[in-house]
Amino acid sequence: MNLWELTREEIEFISLMEETGGEITPELEEELAIRRENFEAKAHAYTKFILKLDSEVDAASAEIKRIQDLKKTKENTVKRLKTTLRDALQIFGRPDSKTGVMKYETPLFKLSIRSSQAVEVMDEQELPDEFWAIKREVSKTLISNAIKEGREVPGAQMVENKNLQIK
Repeated sequence: MNLWELTREEIEFISLMEETGGEITPELEEELAIRRENFEAKAHAYTKFILKLDSEVDAASAEIKRIQDLKKTKENTVKRLKTTLRDALQIFGRPDSKTGVMKYETPLFKLSIRSSQAVEVMDEQELPDEFWAIKREVSKTLISNAIKEGREVPGAQMVENKNLQIK
């Protein structure tokens, strides 16, 4: 019997107890003890499985961080190698007769340097307000405080969650 079925049967049992005025016969007492034992066994199994999954989540998070660090290292290496190759191409390359772009060809690759433009911000504090984008995001803290003060917040409400705690 699974935990859902045990819970359903317990609710039915409690209803039966309420209907009989809470009178417990020896048979009902024995059934109650069996139900509690079944619940305890299921709760134990669920708890062990939850803790196992929690540890797997932690391991997965650590692995994700390790792979992200590895990715960042490889991206930095690629950036450094491209800079080194670009600098060497400026010395060893030949200017294209039409565009003046430095080029170099091998049997497998064609290398060239192209120009591009990018904005470089030297001091954010000096930038005028018109060059700032303002990100709009919901503040659940402000909503919570307003509701607790008795204000109505259209589109939001406080809900009470029941969270399982395992120690």
